[in-house]
Amino acid sequence: MSAFILYSEKIKDLVGSDKSWCKYYFNSLKSGEVDRINPCLDYMEGSLIELGDLLILMEKGKEGPLVWAIGRATSDYEHVTFEGHKGHVLDMHFDFIIGEHKDHTGFSILLNEAGIDVCKMGKQEIKLSDELAEKLIKRFASVYMTYPEFGSGFAFNPKRDKKQVLCNYLNDYCPEFRSEVIKRFALEYKNYRQGEVVDKTLVDLTYDKTVTDFPRLCYDSNRLFDIVRPRA
Repeated sequence: MSAFILYSEKIKDLVGSDKSWCKYYFNSLKSGEVDRINPCLDYMEGSLIELGDLLILMEKGKEGPLVWAIGRATSDYEHVTFEGHKGHVLDMHFDFIIGEHKDHTGFSILLNEAGIDVCKMGKQEIKLSDELAEKLIKRFASVYMTYPEFGSGFAFNPKRDKKQVLCNYLNDYCPEFRSEVIKRFALEYKNYRQGEVVDKTLVDLTYDKTVTDFPRLCYDSNRLFDIVRPRA
C-alpha cells in the first residue's frame, strides 16, 4: 500500500462540494453516520492511487499547508453513473477530520524537512516515500493517540476506538515501527495459544489500555513505545 498527499488551496475543490457539505461531513463523522456519505475523488490524469492506499488531505493555510483529513481509498478508480452524471472516480473514507485546520501535527514542518513544498509543486496528488509516510503517521498517532481531548475541532467516528484505529494505521503504514514493537515487547496472545510461535505477518498492533497518563501534547513518536503493543 502506498501513501499520498492530496493538496488543494481549498478543500472543497478536493471533495467536490462547498463548505456547508464539508461541515455536514465533519458533523456526520462525529455522530458515527459517516459511512452513508463517503466522498469520491475525480480521476486525475496519471493518478497512481489504488484501493487501500493512505490519503492525507491538505489545504493551503496562512503559514503553510494544513491537514484537513486522513483516510483511505476504499476502491480503485471506477466508472460510475450517478443522477445522470458519468465519471471516473475513486471512493474515499475519512477516519479523522481536523475541522479547525490547526496544524497540531506539525506536518508542514516535516514536509519542509523532507524538501517538499506542496504549495509550489503545482500538483494535487503527491506520492510519499515509505519513510516519510511512516514519519507522518507516527507524528499523527503520537499527537492524537496521547492527547485526551481536542474538543470541537477534531472528528472521528465515536463508534470506533480512536486509539485502535490509529494502531491500525501504524500497523499498515509504519513497517519499521511495527517491527521494532514486535522486537521490544512480549506478544499478547488473543487468537493463539499462549507460547505458540506466531508468524510476524499475523501480529497486529494494539494499544496498552493500562496507560492512562498522557502528556498534554506530544510530538515525540518514541512515546508510542509506551502505548503500543503486539498482539496475535
